[in-house]
Amino acid sequence: MPVLHVFVKQVPDISTLEYDPSTLAPRFEKATPRLGEADLVAFEAAIRIKESWGGEVVVLSAGDGVNELVLREALAMGADRCFYVSDQRLAGADSWVTANVLSRLSRKVGKADLLLCGEASTDSGNHQLGPRLSEALNIPCVTHVVGIELSEGLVRVRRILEDRTETFETGSPLIATASLELASPRLPSLLMIKAASKKPIIKVNLAELGLDEGLLEPLVERLSVRVFKTARRNIVLEGGPLECAEKLVESLVKEGVFKA
Repeated sequence: MPVLHVFVKQVPDISTLEYDPSTLAPRFEKATPRLGEADLVAFEAAIRIKESWGGEVVVLSAGDGVNELVLREALAMGADRCFYVSDQRLAGADSWVTANVLSRLSRKVGKADLLLCGEASTDSGNHQLGPRLSEALNIPCVTHVVGIELSEGLVRVRRILEDRTETFETGSPLIATASLELASPRLPSLLMIKAASKKPIIKVNLAELGLDEGLLEPLVERLSVRVFKTARRNIVLEGGPLECAEKLVESLVKEGVFKA
């Protein structure tokens, strides 16, 4: 029976995100944490494979200030175990550092037949984690996956590109990054939520992974993040329908939206 590792990231819920009016800097610390949208899609795909083939789904996560209640959501959806690293040193981690930590955590947890993650995180969205995990673990990776099928000893994945559809067939292990079209995440029932409270969530200290200092130094430095603030012009057009239509066209031409 297959063992599946699913990598998830705790991200701020955009609907609860506020910003400082004086600096336009987002107040990430005040936002409600949640699992990334694409990560939930990857997780749903893993659960469906488990329902069809049996096996075990293990959730892996890393970051600073990881909230166990957020990880419980994955357990409520059907995961069996969860391992995570939470360390202040990961506050400024880029995809390079995150992949180094998660790849070492995956090795510590044990061998997996299929490793899944979202194609991009909700906050940074740089599409790098899957390929970097592939490099760190020396495992093949297929990105932007919209379909996964298992057969005896083989994994078949499908992805859609701009001008064609590609299908790959390979042995395990394999890393796949989930596109949003892959699956629709389920909502856990009350019984599943109660059952999740009894499933193990294990915190692993960063020092236990034995990473060299260089593997924990980000290659990308984030200088600042600012909200792009917009304001409506609040132009009111008065008159009959035809008159307002003419004024609207004149205004749009004047603003350069289109040419007359």
